[in-house]
Amino acid sequence: MAMAGSNEHPNRGPVVFAVTTATLVLATVFIVGRIVCRLRVVDRLSLDDKFMVLGWLLALFLSFTIDFAAVNGLGKHDEDISRPDFETLRRCEYGFSILYNPALMATKTSILIFYLRLAKNTQVVLRYASWATLVVVNVSGCVLTLMNIFQCSPVRAAWTADFDRESSCIPLLTEFICAAPVNIVTDLAILTLPIPVLTGMRLPMRQKTILVLTFTVGAFVSVIDVVRIYYLQRAVTEVFTGPSTSPESRFGGQADFAWNASLSLMWSAVEVNVGMACACVPALKPLILKLLPSTRHDLAGTWASSDTKRPSDLDATPFRKRSSTAPPPALALESIRIGEDGGPSVSLAAADLSPAPDAVYLTSSSAPDPSHVIYTPSSLYFGFVNISKPRSLLRVGAAESLRYCTLVSVLFFLWGISYGLLRSLNNAVAGVNRMSSAKTLGLTGAYFGGGYLLGPLLVGEWILRRDEHHRSKRHGGAKADADNVGGFKATFIVGLCIYGIGTIIFWPSAVTNSYGGFMLSNFVVGFGLSVLEVGANTFMVLCGPAEFGATRLLLAQGVQGVGSVLSGLLADKVFFKNIANDDPRDSMTLINVQWTYLGITLLCVVLALFFFYMPLPEVGDDELERAAATAATRQLHVDPTTTTTTTKRSVVVVVGGCGFQLRTVCLVLAVVAQCAYVAAQEGNNIFFRTLLVSAPSAVSRRTAGSAGHMVGLDDDDPSRPLGLSISIADFLLVGRSAFASSRFLLAYVTHLSVGRRRLPQPRTYLAISIGLCFVSALVPVVRRPSSPYLLAVCSTVFFFAEGPIWPLIFAIGLQGQGSRTKRAAALITMGAAGGGVLPFIMYGIVVGGGTVQNAFIVVVALQLVMMPYPLFLKFNADARRLVDPCSRGVPMAFQEDEEMPTDEVVARRHRIERKRMRRGESGLRGLGAKFVLPPRKLSHQADVDHHEGGGDDDGRRP
Repeated sequence: MAMAGSNEHPNRGPVVFAVTTATLVLATVFIVGRIVCRLRVVDRLSLDDKFMVLGWLLALFLSFTIDFAAVNGLGKHDEDISRPDFETLRRCEYGFSILYNPALMATKTSILIFYLRLAKNTQVVLRYASWATLVVVNVSGCVLTLMNIFQCSPVRAAWTADFDRESSCIPLLTEFICAAPVNIVTDLAILTLPIPVLTGMRLPMRQKTILVLTFTVGAFVSVIDVVRIYYLQRAVTEVFTGPSTSPESRFGGQADFAWNASLSLMWSAVEVNVGMACACVPALKPLILKLLPSTRHDLAGTWASSDTKRPSDLDATPFRKRSSTAPPPALALESIRIGEDGGPSVSLAAADLSPAPDAVYLTSSSAPDPSHVIYTPSSLYFGFVNISKPRSLLRVGAAESLRYCTLVSVLFFLWGISYGLLRSLNNAVAGVNRMSSAKTLGLTGAYFGGGYLLGPLLVGEWILRRDEHHRSKRHGGAKADADNVGGFKATFIVGLCIYGIGTIIFWPSAVTNSYGGFMLSNFVVGFGLSVLEVGANTFMVLCGPAEFGATRLLLAQGVQGVGSVLSGLLADKVFFKNIANDDPRDSMTLINVQWTYLGITLLCVVLALFFFYMPLPEVGDDELERAAATAATRQLHVDPTTTTTTTKRSVVVVVGGCGFQLRTVCLVLAVVAQCAYVAAQEGNNIFFRTLLVSAPSAVSRRTAGSAGHMVGLDDDDPSRPLGLSISIADFLLVGRSAFASSRFLLAYVTHLSVGRRRLPQPRTYLAISIGLCFVSALVPVVRRPSSPYLLAVCSTVFFFAEGPIWPLIFAIGLQGQGSRTKRAAALITMGAAGGGVLPFIMYGIVVGGGTVQNAFIVVVALQLVMMPYPLFLKFNADARRLVDPCSRGVPMAFQEDEEMPTDEVVARRHRIERKRMRRGESGLRGLGAKFVLPPRKLSHQADVDHHEGGGDDDGRRP
């Protein structure tokens, strides 16, 4: 984009001037059209219109500062700018830095106020999400504006070119790129928030499609924001990212700021101007209908079409539960006419929506006409597609389970990608920033010890059981049930949002090389993934036949292992292939990774929308409790939740003179085992390299001066230990591959174990895996082999053996928990926090003078901590029967709690009653024939079985 000026010097100024002015004219046209529409057609100027006008005024001054700066040297090199122009240029740049964030803030505030009006008294999720986004937009905008105003100390140094006193300034481009995550997150939120509401409106297909496309034109703003960040990143490559005291680089943090930052400033203006134009598009439809009446039919469609007679016209709010006998709330013209400040009511879209017939009577006092109402509780309408409503999670068949579990497996692959990048990325961050080993371990501690410690209970369980909280009497019982949000679907969406925020936080951290930023990014990523794990792991165990719960989770966790292998391969062979610790310019390698993390953030948004529309089966605590009680009654002949002494003594476990429920003891042991497992896993992963290079050899060694950098590296190839033909990174990939393959292998074996009772059960495989881990970890400690190949084999066996342990502990630990199943899932997931503690213990042993073999004694000890859980399941008969795979056998009567059509409920009850009567009559006939009637010879007739379907769950009529 470089252009030559009149004196043949490169100059980007003309391009900057033209693009900025053109986008300002475009925004002005849309703003004028919006105001004319509101004043002349709708006859009312609402609050969002006023904020949009304020945003346009700020954008006008913003564009003027860029244009004026382009005339006075913006886009030129410093040596080509005259002294008077340089003074003017500096003032224009300072004015731009102050106006940019308020202009964006006013535009986004206008859009969010419009969303609040749209969601008033109709959409709880949209209303709360809009308020949250509004707070983030305004708080961050005010903070960034103040930072720009006081970016220099003293403040005068920001706009004075010849300031000769000592000063310090924050680089402007660094500040802009650090604020990029806030812009991206709020842009994506504004883009996606209205889509579920719009697709749920009762409108003809063509009108609904036009309406959704009208609102999604804001995607252009997100694209522009990405382009702007790209040019910011290019400019930042020449920037010193810390505070600058050099007179030549006081403002902006670098020399030649006018040349390097010109395109970034231009795209910033384009972002603001195009954003306002896109925000005005939905408000222009009344004006178009006024000027072009012939388009009214094409835009508004017709309610006389067949669309009004299909169930697709019915509104449905995903993961919000309603009574099966109550119609969903209408979201049509009358329901979105809202009065402003006590004034007369006005349609949000300025009469741009034609009311559906069913929407009219739903908001009127007259009784609805049944001929116009078609509400089938057994089906849901999600936007544009009719999808059959899923059954209860506990009643999903094998075929349905395959479909649902395949979709949820995408989440497992996603956090496998994240976990695979974590280790390589943390090592790269430590190398670039010369971090100590303790600081490097701190990044892992933030991920496991922070995120996984707090996420499962604070958010994971709370969202997963939120529907149960609202069903309690304390919250109003069934009345409050109409407004609750919770369940597996909500847990997936919340976890994806938190995870996406964590990945985008990496962006400014990579630019500034901020250790605190990396810590925060790891914490938020771990927090979000822990929330996802609570929901996804539980969903896999419960979705489908109970006897295959461990198999499903092993397969899904195998997918997670594949993602870890692929991301590790990508990190070692692409991202960090040539990183050198002695070259500070390699810090740009971290910036390149941010594009991958941006892609993950966008993928999280897409997946969140996908799960919003995808109907997933749910299950309540009451149903889980009944299913567990039924299974316990059949297998244990007792209720496992009781602690009275009248039951079998083996059901009540006595510890310290106190009796504990059997399921409580099993859960405690599972949490302890999970904590020890993750701790051992992270200890092995982190000190894997150190263990390989510590093997004695006759070859001369090079000694490192700190823990974590041991002897035994090849002088020609520091990444390869002495005596090995492949690098440590390749050995680690081999170990991860063995880790993933063992999960798939155990999934197949546990599948076979269900139908073949002589084969070992999952608890036995758990004991075998822990035993193999114990042996493979003990060999390097006891034998201290001289060959690195033997160490590599032991480490590979450890990887292979530890692969199935997490899913086995999780699946077994949920068995028999009843109404506490979701809480048990959160507690077991929280056990991963152990991975943030053990590495520091091993590091302390090495720093204290011990060898890495001495440190691995801790890993061996952790295997002994894990062993009591499978041993307890082995030698306690009731515990063994409690966790062994079996069908749930939920009683037929318990189906009444499922949200089924009334006719199906009545038909099912009739089938059950008829079946009982037939059994009673046949029993009486048998008694009469045996004791009353004389024996007589009967002719043999063909036996014909007539099944009424009383034992089926397919809901068919007799």
